Amino acid sequence: MNDVSAVAGQLTILRERLEQKELELSLLSEQNDAERTLAISFINRLTQACRGHDRELDNKLARLRQRFDEQTPLNQLTDDILAVEKLLQHHANALEESLRLTRDTLKEGGRQLSGTKDIPEKIRKEVREFLNLAQPYAIADHQRQVARLLELYQHSMRALLLRPLALGNKEKDAENNAAKASCDDAVRLRLCDELQRLITELDFTGKVGEELAEIRHQLLTGVEFTLLPELCLKLVELIIDGARQERRESHLFLSSLNDSLSAVHLRLTESLDQGRELHEQHQRHGSEIHARLDDISLQLDSQSNLQQLKQSIRQNLQYLQTLLLERNDLMQREAHLIESLGAMENKLNLMREETAEYKKRMAQQKHKLLLDSLTQVFNRAAFDERVELEYKRWQRYQNPLCLAIVDIDHFKSINDRFGHLAGDKALKVIARAMSRSLRETDFIARYGGEEFVVLLPGVDADNMLSPLDKLRNVVKGIPFRFKDDKVEITISIGTTFFREGDTPTEVFERADRALYDAKNGGRDRIIVV
Repeated sequence: MNDVSAVAGQLTILRERLEQKELELSLLSEQNDAERTLAISFINRLTQACRGHDRELDNKLARLRQRFDEQTPLNQLTDDILAVEKLLQHHANALEESLRLTRDTLKEGGRQLSGTKDIPEKIRKEVREFLNLAQPYAIADHQRQVARLLELYQHSMRALLLRPLALGNKEKDAENNAAKASCDDAVRLRLCDELQRLITELDFTGKVGEELAEIRHQLLTGVEFTLLPELCLKLVELIIDGARQERRESHLFLSSLNDSLSAVHLRLTESLDQGRELHEQHQRHGSEIHARLDDISLQLDSQSNLQQLKQSIRQNLQYLQTLLLERNDLMQREAHLIESLGAMENKLNLMREETAEYKKRMAQQKHKLLLDSLTQVFNRAAFDERVELEYKRWQRYQNPLCLAIVDIDHFKSINDRFGHLAGDKALKVIARAMSRSLRETDFIARYGGEEFVVLLPGVDADNMLSPLDKLRNVVKGIPFRFKDDKVEITISIGTTFFREGDTPTEVFERADRALYDAKNGGRDRIIVV
């Protein structure tokens, strides 16, 4: 009987160990399920990381990833997910608005070209066909229509250049030649100014960026009228090449990301299948072990023959030993599965880092697109975006909001006397000086040429003149020297406030009229409407 008691004690210990092992395996299975949920959630959100982002969206995504890493239940992530989706929808709407503005600009450019006199009927027909084109949908469609419009402008310039002069007497020919030369020179200056301004809005790198910079330098130093058509064609080719290069780089990244996601998804599916198979085998082994233990307990209670009892227990112990060996094999397979999941997690982390780097590059590119490349203050597109934001805040809170238009006095004379390079230098210095004179909450953008727009939120009528007069005096006090000549540069400012019922366009037009009065009133002054 002592032997029976010892065997019974060993079986009790064995049962406790098996039950503990089964509990550990159950916890491991639950952990695998949690890792599966985490990986699937991460993959679902990773596909959204390639879109354009701002700081708020980056913060929301970072918080969402952190809460996923903390294994927060899905029902507690609803608000975060909705916030991210709302921001993504906002960016989609902003892109649609930008494309809408591009479509309107294309139509307006086509209508202006169609109204140009003295261009051949063939080109007029092509312009009418351009105006009848279906509205572009994708960004590539917009780029093709921009290239087509530039091509039509180039054809028009070439036709005007080659248009034969009217026959007449020598005096009339001389007058026509002089008038044509004057017209050509005016057109040349305007085209050079518009083309170099267009180039400053582009943000291509590499060889394309270098060639664009070289063309802009040529335009600033002066290009003969006869060379402009060829230069326009070159510019169109570079824009198309730059767009192709960006599309190619984006396609490569997205293709690589898609391949990686497909591989991870396949591996995850295989791991889940293996995990389910292991779980089922664990359950089956556990059932068999419990059955054997119950059989041993039954034999202990019912068997009176000691030899038969020993024989029965020995057979059951041998079978239990076989099950334990099989369970050890299952544990090795589980260890291999955990190692595989760890490798997959490392791959996901690497993909996360690559995506974060791509997001950073996109954010930097977006920031560059909102900066004027010459002065490094915000450009017109950034102003359009900011004025809408400030306008909505003003409507909601009714805090004072001031808009001012700043124009550099007699700026054309600087270009004429000292050259466009000197004019560019003056623009840079003035823009930097004005930016430093404003508060962090204020906003300044180069609207075009030598014109800047300033938004002053929270500044009422009693305090409005102080910051604007500071701008005027700062610019006036800059010690400009061109070719050893000291030049005093002044600015004129037209300003107004947002009033009940105003739209941003109405406020801008009111400030523009004030600027007109300031220029006609002697310049170097501030006019308030």
